Amino acid sequence: MKINFKLIWSVLFFIGFTSHAQQLGDFNPKDATFGLGKLKASNKRIYISNFSINYQLFNEKEKTKKGGALFRDRGVRGDATAELMVGLGNLTEADFQTIADNLYQGFVADLKSKGFEIIPVDTAGKTETYSGWLKDAGPKVELSAMPGMIIAYPEGYSFYYEEKSKVGKFFGEKFSAMDKTPQNLSKDLDDAIVVDVDLYVFFMKDLYAFQGNTANIKIKTRLSLVSNEAVSAKSDDKGLMFRKKVEYATGANSIYFVAGKYNIGGSPESTYTGTLKKDFTIGGVLDEKKIQSYAQGEVDVIGTSNYFGKTYRAENRTSSKTSIIDVDTEKYIEGVTAAGKKFLEYHLNEFSKALK
Repeated sequence: MKINFKLIWSVLFFIGFTSHAQQLGDFNPKDATFGLGKLKASNKRIYISNFSINYQLFNEKEKTKKGGALFRDRGVRGDATAELMVGLGNLTEADFQTIADNLYQGFVADLKSKGFEIIPVDTAGKTETYSGWLKDAGPKVELSAMPGMIIAYPEGYSFYYEEKSKVGKFFGEKFSAMDKTPQNLSKDLDDAIVVDVDLYVFFMKDLYAFQGNTANIKIKTRLSLVSNEAVSAKSDDKGLMFRKKVEYATGANSIYFVAGKYNIGGSPESTYTGTLKKDFTIGGVLDEKKIQSYAQGEVDVIGTSNYFGKTYRAENRTSSKTSIIDVDTEKYIEGVTAAGKKFLEYHLNEFSKALK
């Protein structure tokens, strides 16, 4: 699916940028392993079940502080609503695709240099695990189900996915930790290694903003591969019991290797999960700053006298702010590619040690 970026950018007015020297922050990887001792040096067949890059492109927020009667009904306060919309300028679909292509090509080259044999997608498509699944391929950039996010799949990469109903998707998300697809696929492929790569690039973080009698939103811009992030977003949808649903753009960079499956219980025989202890920041790409939208409802403590006593009226107030983040396009591509490459190379090296 092609994205109409012109439509998105019509809201996000293009702004010129200032060039900075790009640099990576501290790299703090983390891994969790199980049963790697069971892996054999001869087991160098590997299937890439997923390779996707998730980018945060924009974010819309809204907070409302309801007004009402003041102490002992001696006045009223109006409602206050703060709105904030932030987004990245200058970047195009081609830029996001370039990063995905570069990282995938580097990952495949690294696998081959370490002696891995990559299993063709059509071979995996013949397995029982993928029966009834649909096939797709890159190059591809599409909107994510998460607000303000897009996903890029690299050129030369094909994959299978399971189409789910809304109910199936709901329960699939709730019980994703119980998913046995990787180990089922490994078993179908004669205990070959199955790897899943999922990278997340965020440009902002939510900050604490004291509310009191106000509606207050505050964020900080910072480009990074996130360790485990959840950024709130505006939603007009309603969740269970007709309450307004809170939406989040969530991300955690990970690379997951699986091999084998136990007959009893169905758990994998060997796993390696590579993540980050903290965000891997990418400096010199965008302006790092705090952005705030703040509103306070009008207060009426004087009132208007009438036959029945006093009538109080206070206006509702709204503060709306749009901010476009300056981006150096070349540095964005270079920085995200360098950070992603470091993440993937480190964890592939660590996993490969188990096969020596």
